[in-house]
Amino acid sequence: MQVQLEPLAKWCGADYIEQRVERIIANENKILLKDGSEVAYDVLVVNVGSRTQGSYSIPGVWENSLTTRPINDMLGKIVKKENELMTNGVIPDVVVCGAGAAGTELAFGFKARWSKLFNQDVKVTLVSKKDNILQGTHKSTIE
Repeated sequence: MQVQLEPLAKWCGADYIEQRVERIIANENKILLKDGSEVAYDVLVVNVGSRTQGSYSIPGVWENSLTTRPINDMLGKIVKKENELMTNGVIPDVVVCGAGAAGTELAFGFKARWSKLFNQDVKVTLVSKKDNILQGTHKSTIE
């Protein structure tokens, strides 16, 4: 199977940013990228590997983002966040940090699920520190 991910992101209306996350400023709902640019969000999903690599060294990750670990708790966290957003009348901008297979799948999943749930196009951005996504997968996946 071959998936052209950048065109796929464009096709479904998701942004794709190829940058390293330098800092998360949770109280301002923004991420600072290595090139100095910023990405604003309403919901931050951090998915950077099977152990949420690096999450303990970035202040605020566990308290202010929707983490994917432990995986058994993830759906409950998503539903809780959906209810919170809907109660507060927030149409979220979502940033997914981590462009491996799971992060890429999450970005597309949030785009589809939340655009339908909120009855409008939800902005989703995928952030990666690598110059390509899906590191470690067969090269035909990203060609």
